[in-house]
Amino acid sequence: MIPILVALILVVFTYVLLKQLSGKVKGNTLIMVGIEGSGKTALYAQLVAGKEVQTQTSITENTSQITNPPLKVVDVPGNARLRGEIFTKYAKNVCGVVVVVDSADFVDKVRECSEVLYEVLLNSDVQKSKCPVLLFCNKQDEDMSRGPDPIRSAMERELTTLNNTAVNALSDDSGSQRMLGPANETIKLEKLTNKVTSVGGVSVGGDTDISSLKSWITAL
Repeated sequence: MIPILVALILVVFTYVLLKQLSGKVKGNTLIMVGIEGSGKTALYAQLVAGKEVQTQTSITENTSQITNPPLKVVDVPGNARLRGEIFTKYAKNVCGVVVVVDSADFVDKVRECSEVLYEVLLNSDVQKSKCPVLLFCNKQDEDMSRGPDPIRSAMERELTTLNNTAVNALSDDSGSQRMLGPANETIKLEKLTNKVTSVGGVSVGGDTDISSLKSWITAL
């Protein structure tokens, strides 16, 4: 009886060990990215410190730890020349990406905002991790702001254009172009490997509301 019991224990132990070894280790880094002026750093401050702070254009990233859940949060500079390099630096441990959009200025910046999302979705580490992506439509308290659904639809149209023309596409190690989908096919975010969620919120002022961001993070 004892030898059988020992054998069963060994089988179970071996199975669990193999599952752990074969499974992908989940990253612990949440990356926040967006163009300059999107309110990204103000959102970062609300998330990690729970307060409004004076922000300015930065050439380096901000990093902090949060405890619920325990994650490293990285605020990537909005400068286009710096964004890609710094994003890639942290992407190997990514567990989620927040793309921040200025809802009030979106009509004039739709192409720039879409290029940021395009770069994120084409990143090899983001694709391998299959991490979720949050499209945070900031400044919803302003009169000229657009809602998450219209912003999502407009960005899908821009992503389709970017994909079809391979504009701003990242290259893999072999130097070949990588795309979100076949040429001439309309890009729909819900069909991509990485789940993309769209929410609205406010990062500064009396109407500050980042509850949708916090709920999304809790589910990571």
